[in-house]
Amino acid sequence: MLKVIFLVLVCLAFQSTAQAKTCNTVESIAWLVGDWHSENSKLKINESWKRVSNKTFEGYGSTYSVQKSRIVSSETLRLVEMSGEVFYFAKVASNELPVAFKLTSCSDKTAMFVNSKHDFPKKIKYQLTEDKNMHVFVSGEKGKGFSIKFTNKKDNS
Repeated sequence: MLKVIFLVLVCLAFQSTAQAKTCNTVESIAWLVGDWHSENSKLKINESWKRVSNKTFEGYGSTYSVQKSRIVSSETLRLVEMSGEVFYFAKVASNELPVAFKLTSCSDKTAMFVNSKHDFPKKIKYQLTEDKNMHVFVSGEKGKGFSIKFTNKKDNS
């Protein structure tokens, strides 16, 4: 019985270590690469990610207002693997410099980026859904935030 308990504990230790290590590379969230789209009666939102090296993904996001017939916001995005960690950089018009968020947890379907010192957002969570679509949850303090449900453009062409 002690051997069984010991083996279970060893397996759990290796499993935890393996899961923690997967968040140290951009490849651990390669499911993010692609073209994503969200649309309702007011807005059309696009986010695209591409692999530019084995340690860097680049992205671009835009929000188009149907009412105004123009792009009302855009951002350039970058995922960079450095010093054994992954960082998400977002450059938006309202900030002079890109804002960095650290990848704090991930799985084969989720990635959580955090910057607790930033005004808003403090957390950005990407989640791949069972139907291969993606939800993005953007949150700050006291329940402030929003979410976007994206579909993969290649699956809807």
